[in-house]
Amino acid sequence: MRLHLKPELIEYSLFYLGVSSSTIALYLKNTPLGILGLAIMAYPILGMSLSKTIYSPDFQRKTAWVLLALSLMEALTGFGAGPTTASIVYYATFGLLNRGLSLQLHIILIAPLAFFFILHIASGIGMALIRRRITWQPLYNYVIPAVLILAFSAVMYMYSELIIP
Repeated sequence: MRLHLKPELIEYSLFYLGVSSSTIALYLKNTPLGILGLAIMAYPILGMSLSKTIYSPDFQRKTAWVLLALSLMEALTGFGAGPTTASIVYYATFGLLNRGLSLQLHIILIAPLAFFFILHIASGIGMALIRRRITWQPLYNYVIPAVLILAFSAVMYMYSELIIP
């Protein structure tokens, strides 16, 4: 008897494995583990297979939902890290988020938020160019991904200046 797992279950398991490893990597200041975690996190949830593309409405919808969840977590931890609102968040989360943990999570969430934000913007730009019937393939295969990597590298450099003393 063979065990058949749904592809969605495997994709979400990989996503949460990636989130966990990138979070642990940021806490331990281990850059290679963080990059691996971001790659694992992005691969299944965003459908980065050869049959799919980042320039599709489905891809942009997925990045929008991930961005919404990350933004809500960033807002909650930001309020939890604040000097005047920390007690409100502490009691609202039944003691799970104290001020110190909220601040750590708030800083850790910057990397995945930046990653998905840049992906979402690149997807939107690509879709707008496709709607305008611009069909030059190197633009979609090389130029937009290169700009995406450069933008994320710049954000991660600034982020490293924040978390590494």
